[in-house]
Parts: sequence; C-alpha cells; structure tokens
Amino acid sequence: MPSRRDLLLNSAAELFSEKGFHGVGIDDIGEAAGITGPGVYRHFPSKQALLETLIDSTMDRMLDLAERAQDLDALVDLHVTLVTEQKLLISVWVREQSALAEDVRRSLRTKMRRYEQVWRDAAAPLRPELEHTELALVVGATLAMLNTSSLIEAPQAQRRAVLRRLAHAALRA
Repeated sequence: MPSRRDLLLNSAAELFSEKGFHGVGIDDIGEAAGITGPGVYRHFPSKQALLETLIDSTMDRMLDLAERAQDLDALVDLHVTLVTEQKLLISVWVREQSALAEDVRRSLRTKMRRYEQVWRDAAAPLRPELEHTELALVVGATLAMLNTSSLIEAPQAQRRAVLRRLAHAALRA
C-alpha cells in the first residue's frame, strides 16, 4: 500500500496534469488523497513543494536509470517507457516547469544537461559525422518530441510503438 506521501504525490500529479498547477488547490489535493487539505501540510510545506518534489524526483529517476543504461537502444526504451507508463508525471514536468522557483529550475536544468550528455555519449559512436552541436540538437529534439507526446492521447501500446520508431529514426537519420 502506498504511503500517505506517495498518495499525495500521485493525487497531485493527476490533478496538475488535468487542471494545471494553478488550477488546483491544496484542498483538492487533500480530498483526492482522502485527507483534509490542511493534512497535506503534515507531509509537504506547500503546493509548490509538492510540484517541486514531483518534478525533481522524476528527473532524478530518469537520470539514475539513464546512467545505468547500456546503449542508445536501452536509452530509447527507457525514455519511451517513462513517457508511456509515467504519462502524468511527464506531462506535469513538461507543462509546469515555469511554476517552479528559479533555484529548482536551475537544478533541473543541470540534471537535464547530465541526462542529455548520457544520450549524446551513447549516440556519438553511431553518428561520428555529427559535430558536437549537431549531436546536441539531434538528442535535444528527440527528447523534446518524446516528452511532449505525453500531452497527446493515444493507446499505450500504440504510443510505445510509434515513439520507438520515431526516436530511432530521429537519432539515426
């Protein structure tokens, strides 16, 4: 059974994805998690802290998994799995970054650069004709395409198959 904290994070992710960060109140999150709004404050100091935890933990998980991936195919599978199975978290991450405090956005950008570097390191041997900047553009565009797909409704199996094909085509074109 998920902890109360995890239940609050899951409820917040669903609500932020559906209504946007600014369209959700702390009482809404508490109600969705089966507690009173003020009860949320026993676990998180603010709605902002909930959002920061959601986005930061998603990025940490992505970075950890990427650093353990063996090659570019594994990275594609990893990211496609994340955007299909963690669709709510990725959509919140894509849409709500601007609601984060500047220090959190800065930390997130640093982690994202590390994540993209893992991808560039894996892609470079397969694309030796690309200079550093071109490779960064290919990787960045591929990840942006995968991430924003979380905003499009499609059956999970179809989403997974199409995104794998698109990512491989973009990275190898």
